[in-house]
Amino acid sequence: MSRAAQKGFTLTELLVALLIFAMLSAMGISVLRVSVDTLEQLSATNERLSNIEIARVIIKDDLAQLAMRPVRDEFGARSGASFQGGEYSDREYARNNETRILSFVRRGWLNPEGAAPRSSLQYVEYIVAANTLIRRARPYLDDFRDQPTTDRVLFYDISEVDISFLQGEVSSRLEWVNAWPVGQDSGQPPKAVQLTSDTKRYGRLRQLFWIGDLGAVSEVDDV
Repeated sequence: MSRAAQKGFTLTELLVALLIFAMLSAMGISVLRVSVDTLEQLSATNERLSNIEIARVIIKDDLAQLAMRPVRDEFGARSGASFQGGEYSDREYARNNETRILSFVRRGWLNPEGAAPRSSLQYVEYIVAANTLIRRARPYLDDFRDQPTTDRVLFYDISEVDISFLQGEVSSRLEWVNAWPVGQDSGQPPKAVQLTSDTKRYGRLRQLFWIGDLGAVSEVDDV
């Protein structure tokens, strides 16, 4: 075999080939990393949107099943109006750094075959605490000492939570109030509830919930 036929790559050619291979590998890794980061961002965004939609459905369902049934506190006294809303808090909530913005009784709490010793009515509260909106429910309508409650966080990382109530229409304009009941009229619910909050990801989020089965509307305002 001739010497020309036995000749291989030179060291320079080998180094150039390795350099080209390293560059292509680095480009492939960069593309793969960008793809993974994009997928993670999309998954996180979808999860946040899903959480907002689930929370909206829960609030809508609660208000659609509103029952004007008064409840009693642990001492047997009536706990105010059947439907209460606005930024109010008693000493217990203040002690826990919580603010109760909504409380009422709803229908439709499933109890298949009456297995649990309770009715199909459920007392629910909406609490703002540590930049979260919490739905709190208890198994029995009338309260008693150390009654267990169930908390579900609906919104995370929110601030500047405002709630208002549609009282009616005056001179072709909607009349909103910041607390309910209004005056001495404690036997009627508002026509709608508007919940507004500032979110880190989506800016100002405004949600409108009609009392009854009219549904709910959500919108995001640019900040």
